[in-house]
Amino acid sequence: MKWLLFTGACVAVLVILGALAVDERDVVWEGREASCPYCRVDLPDMAVVCKACNRSVDWMPLSEECTWCLERNDVGHLKDLVEGMKLEEGSMPEGLTGFPFAYFKGIDEGACTFCAGLGQVLEGTAEVRCPVCRGRKRCIACDGDRVVIFADPRARWAARQRLEQRERAERRAKLTGLPLKRTMLVDEDVATLAGFAEIEALRDDKDRSLLVRARERVKTAFALLNEEFARVSAARKAETADDDS
Repeated sequence: MKWLLFTGACVAVLVILGALAVDERDVVWEGREASCPYCRVDLPDMAVVCKACNRSVDWMPLSEECTWCLERNDVGHLKDLVEGMKLEEGSMPEGLTGFPFAYFKGIDEGACTFCAGLGQVLEGTAEVRCPVCRGRKRCIACDGDRVVIFADPRARWAARQRLEQRERAERRAKLTGLPLKRTMLVDEDVATLAGFAEIEALRDDKDRSLLVRARERVKTAFALLNEEFARVSAARKAETADDDS
């Protein structure tokens, strides 16, 4: 009987110790800097033990609100402008040349802002796959859910793999004299890293940031739409004033 009690006590102690060991505190995030939850010393990437206090921590990725695509208020403002101007397919004003009606009508929160979630853009008279989202239709920074994950081990591993692939491709291009097919690598990068902060480093075959390209395009679209709305509103006011006189 004593052996049973002794064995039971040992098992209980081991279970309690195991539970305490598993229940480690999460790292503390200040901006994008991780700190030890016990002594507040900065932690290097992916560290699970603090070198300052020698205590174990849980490395928990940081979730950030996406700042690259449109949020609900932005989309609401855009829709109000479109409705206020009574824009229609086939009757777009000259001031909005370069942006099809579908761009303004279809864009939504979490959509790729370069193609407005259409997955394709117009080049001349031909429709081509969006050079930013590669036809995925969603914002590549957050993968459409407006949340970006920072310091996730899976993304770090994937980014490292892609970097090694790119370096091998560059060495092969140098040795063979054949052109480097960067766009193929970018397609793989987008598919793998969408939704993770690591995608901020991706650039196209002309060394342009994918996210900056998308941001600049939607900023241009908003600026043109606001200018056109102001022009239309001024014209309407002038007409009303003439009628009253």
